Amino acid sequence: MGLKREVSKSVWSKSEKLQCGDHLIDIHVHPFLLKELTEKRPELLEGTKAYLGIKISPQPLETLVRQMEVAGVVKAVLLALDLTSKLGCKLPSNEEVAELVRMDPDRFIGFASVDPLQGQEAARQLEHAINELGLRGLKLHPPLQDFEPSDPKLRPVFKKSEELEIPILAHTGMTWQRSCILELSHPMLWDKVAMDFPDLKIILAHCGWPWAWDAAVLAMRHPNVYLDIANTYTGTPSEHLSLILTEMMPKRIVERFLADKLLFGSDFPYIELHKMAESVKKLPIADEVKLQILETNASKLLGLLL
Repeated sequence: MGLKREVSKSVWSKSEKLQCGDHLIDIHVHPFLLKELTEKRPELLEGTKAYLGIKISPQPLETLVRQMEVAGVVKAVLLALDLTSKLGCKLPSNEEVAELVRMDPDRFIGFASVDPLQGQEAARQLEHAINELGLRGLKLHPPLQDFEPSDPKLRPVFKKSEELEIPILAHTGMTWQRSCILELSHPMLWDKVAMDFPDLKIILAHCGWPWAWDAAVLAMRHPNVYLDIANTYTGTPSEHLSLILTEMMPKRIVERFLADKLLFGSDFPYIELHKMAESVKKLPIADEVKLQILETNASKLLGLLL
């Protein structure tokens, strides 16, 4: 496919490189509208429209690669989503994500997804995805998968994730899907999980907005809880990130207590990678904190050497 190439120059200017870095890591990328998948499985496109309300046309993987190069993103985490029990589909499956990673393993990292309400069977599927397919994390979506994180049925999956030493990226906060129960997205529902599984790395997606303070409190309270900044619900990327990281929460809180807990994510294909990267770059916070958000924190969490 000709996907492997030298990473292009960073979005950072020469004077900014020492402060802001040029090895961005995108922790939150959805590959469900990539042509390499939809052409093989048309129902993937149908499910994306029906259940996620996305009507964007499929794009080739090359489009994502080019966006990564423009933004200076050298690693992107591709997320599976298992909705078999509730909706009878996978958007996409673990196998499909693994296939994409194999196309360019230097650039992509895959996160698996399972139906956590299946208990031991879900734990078995997760172990297979990690050990056999080479995926390196777990993606969960409580409202779409219709579960509460503290449900005892989920403990085998959390225990297996802790045993495999993989992070969980969980949707929290706002969702446009009105078929979901929004209450299941509240970040505070992960408090007991973080307590019961202290070695389990938990990433609360979207900073839990509109419950950003609640998500922040969990990240401050638990050494094993992190926040990603993906998506925009209140305007442009710059407007949304400014609201969360400089208006809702004072700058001193972000810089002093959350600097090592925030992770860059674009939520592609909802948002273009370079727009999210530029929005972080413009935030009125210390450059060393921007570096942590864009590169350092995810690198440590994922065990990467860049």
